[in-house]
Amino acid sequence: MKTLIQLLMTCEALLRSVGEVFWADKIQAVLKRGGNHLEFYLLEEILSWYGGMGSFTDLMISEYNDHLVEGKNEEKLNDDLNRLRNEIYQEAVRLKRN
Repeated sequence: MKTLIQLLMTCEALLRSVGEVFWADKIQAVLKRGGNHLEFYLLEEILSWYGGMGSFTDLMISEYNDHLVEGKNEEKLNDDLNRLRNEIYQEAVRLKRN
């Protein structure tokens, strides 16, 4: 399983590739503060991204959201994003428990 830092870096790159600056910047800020490891408070911040209106879970890559993507690629990119979001969440929960 990939580490949380690797997952966050991969997700940030995906988001930047489609012009999603808001969430890419949030991920980048956590990575900068965390360095090579993520402290408990950063895990809490990551977990706070999930749930509620306007959360990370609500993000959808789409031309309608002014993302830089051709319509035919939207489904695959959203599948990749959903997989990464789920893995990030699961890994953050696992690390928080330990």
